[in-house]
Amino acid sequence: MLLKLHQLSFFCALVEEGSIAAAADRMCCVPSNVSTRIKELEASLEVPLVNRDKQRLTLTPEGRAFYPQAQQLLEQSRQCRTFFRHALLQGTLRLGVLDVALKGRLQAPVIRFMQQNPQVQINICCDSSLPLMERLLRGDLDMILVDGPVQHPALKTHFFAPESLSLVTHLADQQQFKAQAAGLTLFSFGESCFYYLLARQWLSQQELSYSRQSDIESYDLILNAVRQGLGFTVMPQTFIAGNPALDGLYHFPLDDLPPCDIYLAAPANEQSALAQTFYRHLLSDADASLS
Repeated sequence: MLLKLHQLSFFCALVEEGSIAAAADRMCCVPSNVSTRIKELEASLEVPLVNRDKQRLTLTPEGRAFYPQAQQLLEQSRQCRTFFRHALLQGTLRLGVLDVALKGRLQAPVIRFMQQNPQVQINICCDSSLPLMERLLRGDLDMILVDGPVQHPALKTHFFAPESLSLVTHLADQQQFKAQAAGLTLFSFGESCFYYLLARQWLSQQELSYSRQSDIESYDLILNAVRQGLGFTVMPQTFIAGNPALDGLYHFPLDDLPPCDIYLAAPANEQSALAQTFYRHLLSDADASLS
């Protein structure tokens, strides 16, 4: 049988007041209620807590040992009831992002939010857009930053940052690339990555073929393979700009493709004040960057 907090409250009142009558006054009830709650508690514990004597009421050894535990449980209950009754935000946010978003404009607003809200824990995981979307819809994540636009009746979405793709190759111009593409490998960051769906779309538009596709979830390894002339890849411009990892390689904007802008998505019926505040914080930063 589960313990109930009100039973613990009656027991502590009895111990602290010293009699059933005084405990009843404190708990604003009749004495019989005190007796009933104590008997229920003893039944739950399967241990007698008090010695019942007509002259006086005393605690059994078990009752004396249990009293500090009961006090502790009641104090923890009071702390739980008042946990959110202050100005500071508290809780744990679970954010799923594309790695390119984490390398780009997301870092500054996240750091600023953590500085302003030291009681908040932010857990961030990186993945491709489709797995992140599935995890958000399952409730495993509170919000995500993915390629967009995102359209789903259960989600609210907002533009976060512009993004476009570039071809990355060891060849110095696109004509050389087009002439040699058929013998090269397309290195991709996983089949579910939206960037490589667009890459295959671009290759089809250009009527270009390639030798094979290799999925490698490491940009460093992909770039080293491209540098050795083994193949080519596509990468978001945010990752390319000023990145020394691309030294010695060539990159060309894929202007024929639509943009793959980053969008913020969260459940449309979000009830958490913390999640709503963080969502607005990210949007405020995004709007400020565009103005």
